[in-house]
Amino acid sequence: MPAAPAPQPGQAQEAAWPGLDCLGRQLTLAARHARQIFDHRLAAAGSTFATYVTLGMLAGHGPVIQRQLAAMLGVEAATLTRQLDRLERDGLVAREPAAGDRRAVLVRLTRPGRALLERLDGEMAAADAELCARLDPEQAGQLRGLLDLLATGGRA
Repeated sequence: MPAAPAPQPGQAQEAAWPGLDCLGRQLTLAARHARQIFDHRLAAAGSTFATYVTLGMLAGHGPVIQRQLAAMLGVEAATLTRQLDRLERDGLVAREPAAGDRRAVLVRLTRPGRALLERLDGEMAAADAELCARLDPEQAGQLRGLLDLLATGGRA
């Protein structure tokens, strides 16, 4: 007997195992789908999601101490160091000693980094529109609010 087709996200079904029908699984599948859309758009523009998020964080909060940037991005220090090595080599960020703390490194966005970020903002907006194409604006707003609520654990 052939195997049953794999269930699609949001498809009503009787789950053989309750874990297949849990919200966490749906969120994971939706996140994977969203990431594929964003990765595809950014790759076509010659970049990556990690680059976009790092440049965006620096644009919004920089210049910033490297270890603080790692915490803001939710990544390990070594992971960020490798990312910043690439970005610095490409002229998108600059690192310099932080005033008053010889152990700290200050990271700032360069002019080419800002220009790339502005170009990638358009790609991300297009990816977001693609992701939300089946939602009306009210639904998209509700989903954003619910996801924020889940992401913060209900804390404001």
